[in-house]
Amino acid sequence: MKTLWPSDAIAFQEEGATVPFVKYTKEGIHFIGFDSRACVPPEPMVNAMLALVHIKTPQTKVVMINHRSPVGLLAKIGECYSIDQEELENGAVRLTFSYKEGATQHADLSSFHCAG
Repeated sequence: MKTLWPSDAIAFQEEGATVPFVKYTKEGIHFIGFDSRACVPPEPMVNAMLALVHIKTPQTKVVMINHRSPVGLLAKIGECYSIDQEELENGAVRLTFSYKEGATQHADLSSFHCAG
């Protein structure tokens, strides 16, 4: 099985998160990552919202591993970020959220309720 994070990733606890987060840098881009596959709603959304506040420039991205596509989260904040989605084994997904010029700064990350 492929390792989720680079070997130099540093684990940290984000206040309010229900899973450990990691941070690492690759090719000048700072990444915040977390694996929410074992979580139940609304935990994946809570963890995502806490991670997304770190995206303030194009040099920071958030990587979320989830047991399936987080439809409610994407409906809520999808227009505010560029999002790459990669299918993993067993139906899991890896989503990479990136800064979107003119939109990211308008994301409402204050409410952890789904839009979908």
